[in-house]
Amino acid sequence: MSSASSASLIFRDSSEWLRYVLLAGSVGMCVLVVNSFTEAERDIGKIIGGALGALLLGFSGYVIQVRRLVIDPARREVTVTGKSLTKSVTDQFRFDEVVKLLVLPTYDRDEELLPVNRQRERWSVLLVLKDRTIPVSTNLYASKEHALREANRLQPLLNVDISDSPDEGLAHLIHTGKTVDAVTALRRQQPETTLTQAKEIVGHATSRRKPPL
Repeated sequence: MSSASSASLIFRDSSEWLRYVLLAGSVGMCVLVVNSFTEAERDIGKIIGGALGALLLGFSGYVIQVRRLVIDPARREVTVTGKSLTKSVTDQFRFDEVVKLLVLPTYDRDEELLPVNRQRERWSVLLVLKDRTIPVSTNLYASKEHALREANRLQPLLNVDISDSPDEGLAHLIHTGKTVDAVTALRRQQPETTLTQAKEIVGHATSRRKPPL
């Protein structure tokens, strides 16, 4: 996920080449469909399958988002670049705009697991600025220890504190409108809290909209 180039740290969520692999695969499937039409005995199943494959690969190549975050100690700048097939967006800010690093829990669901295990805990590292937060990577970490290792790599460069405070994490989830994650986080922090109570607490806090961290 990350690599060092010169003195910089680079975090890539996906690579540009992946888009072109998908688009090339779509073109290849289109060629197979055209060849199927020219055969003496046409295989309708092969034609339909090839057409669907071409559409799927082409659509995937079109919508895939390429994101790169570069932490440049020499210029004391962070540059975040997001690209789609048709546009590119860049966000750049100075090191001194970063207030702290926040190690944050989030949750995803796996419907194939037993109900008790469907909510899987994942972790992310956020750069907290005065007016917004920027994820170091949109790829989530499987454990808090892994997320903290990444945060500890960044801390000497940015010279800011690392926070893994459950209260700050909960406040961030509420402020960003992630109420389902906030309810889950609250119940894990306070196991004695019922689901109804947790929803009421988060709902009340959401209505007051706490200020950004």
